[in-house]
Amino acid sequence: MESFPWLFAVLGGAVILGLVIAYGAFRSSKATPRQEQAGERGAHELYHKDESKH
Repeated sequence: MESFPWLFAVLGGAVILGLVIAYGAFRSSKATPRQEQAGERGAHELYHKDESKH
């Protein structure tokens, strides 16, 4: 019976940690319009740079 509070502490900590990690992954997965534009511009530059070699 002495370890009963520890069960809640360990399980609660794991649940809270999982929720924090999921929240962080969700928040960081979306690129801003500026980031999307920079990525597209970089891809086009690399694509056209590669074409000029042929």
